[in-house]
Amino acid sequence: MVRDMSAPDAPTLRDYQVTAVEACEQAAAEGRRRALVALPTGTGKTVAFAALIRRRKGRALVVAHRDEPLAQAGEKLIAAGIAAETIGLVKAGSDETTAPVVLASVQTLARTSRRDRLVAGMRDAGPFATVVVDEAHHAPAQSYGALLGAVETPDTLTTGWTATPGRTGVRELFGAPVFARDLVDMIAAGWLCDLRGRRVGIDLDTATVRRSHGDFVEGDLARALGAADAPGAIVRAWRRWGEGRPTLVFTAGVDLAHETAQAFGTAGIAAEAVDGAAESDHRAAVLGRFRTGATTVLVNCALFTEGVDLPHVACVVIGRPTLSPLLYAQMVGRGTRLAPGKADCLILDLVGASDAHDLSHLAMGEGADLRQLAGLPLDDGASLLQAALGNRERRRQLEELLGTARRIVARTVSLFGRAAMHWLGVGGDYALGLGDRGYLILTGGPDRWTVYRLAGDDTERLGAGLTLDGATALAEGWARTSGTGHLAASGARWRKHRASDKQIAALARLRRVGPEVLSNLTKGEAHDLLSASFATQQLGRARRRGLVA
Repeated sequence: MVRDMSAPDAPTLRDYQVTAVEACEQAAAEGRRRALVALPTGTGKTVAFAALIRRRKGRALVVAHRDEPLAQAGEKLIAAGIAAETIGLVKAGSDETTAPVVLASVQTLARTSRRDRLVAGMRDAGPFATVVVDEAHHAPAQSYGALLGAVETPDTLTTGWTATPGRTGVRELFGAPVFARDLVDMIAAGWLCDLRGRRVGIDLDTATVRRSHGDFVEGDLARALGAADAPGAIVRAWRRWGEGRPTLVFTAGVDLAHETAQAFGTAGIAAEAVDGAAESDHRAAVLGRFRTGATTVLVNCALFTEGVDLPHVACVVIGRPTLSPLLYAQMVGRGTRLAPGKADCLILDLVGASDAHDLSHLAMGEGADLRQLAGLPLDDGASLLQAALGNRERRRQLEELLGTARRIVARTVSLFGRAAMHWLGVGGDYALGLGDRGYLILTGGPDRWTVYRLAGDDTERLGAGLTLDGATALAEGWARTSGTGHLAASGARWRKHRASDKQIAALARLRRVGPEVLSNLTKGEAHDLLSASFATQQLGRARRRGLVA
């Protein structure tokens, strides 16, 4: 008997996640034993492969790259709809090799004794129908080959999930992606936010910085950045261009990270640094303060490149150079998620890291010469994705001239100029006003959100079990497709006009104040005050009727 691995509140899949899962199933139906899926950071790979596990039935093995993030990976699987009681860990003293879903790291299974026990568990509980290799760009390593050779059977489908499928050896292992979407695609579709960049000069000398394993040696780099007063330069640049944006700073070395946080603090800006040596409770507390807004700037030294979701990050400071396109893509990717009221993310580059890396190119990881794709407009704060789209179009035109054109779907640059929508805080929830169509409500949190549309006595649930960025994208997509997006746009011209007499009269009744107190309000300000009150009333009524949790 096959045990049901689905949690009762599994999240609603996005259209591209459904297509990715179906592409994997089709590959299996065609007799393929391995399949690769390429999706950018922040687009819900875990939700997609959790759905694949549920749909294929049978036992599953999910392979993580390192031991450290295993607990968080388990939490993400549960949030993605895998029943908690079906997940077993293989790590240190935990050896739950017969669980319906086994979550293990390559670090643990690299040891022959642990791998043998996993194989013994297959004899007792049955083989793995599905193997998931998360962060599959690591898979060409020798340790993965030994593991896959031990656990795969003729009926096993092994799937690799990554944002960078072009890394050496990945396609040799899995073949060409059965499904792929790049950064440009996801921003165009509204699932990720636009990115804007600005390059700031810094007197950094890397001539004496040694290189190892394809990147700068961390200790040497930290000393060079310290000599260039990188902490001071970061603070000055942030105060000029990034002020007010929740910010994640990447630098090199533990000491430099704490010096940078201290420099922000000296300037009167709430900032903290966290490093890998910090206790888990301390790290969780720091992240908690950052998520609530008590801390504006969070500094780290490559700690948050994978495995942590911070959708509200609206500025990423690249305070360290890198030769690694993967590391650069991971740093930038921390800012691509959507959040209520977040129009875009500023990439503040102090060390010229982006000179060598083109974002749209990185997202797909193709093997072209990155140096030929430099020149993104980081000097004026323009959209990186507009430039990337322009690069794509220029390459298409060149291919046509050379007679080697491939089919490319044309898109207009205006897709990346979408107006930010004006979300209102309603208690611990968010509301988006749509005029006569009512309100879109995000409720739940902090990790799982439900989207409702409230219009008078009508209540419609649009999605449940979503991350904050997923819920935001679903709601804003509904607003746009229903033709009401202009009513919720933060930059709508009507918001700047003087409040109407009708608005002022309504507010005077609602707030019990004289109209003269309200005479200087704009239409946007008056609309927000009225919407917050009416949305609160409708949400409260829906909850009392049991229509909203």
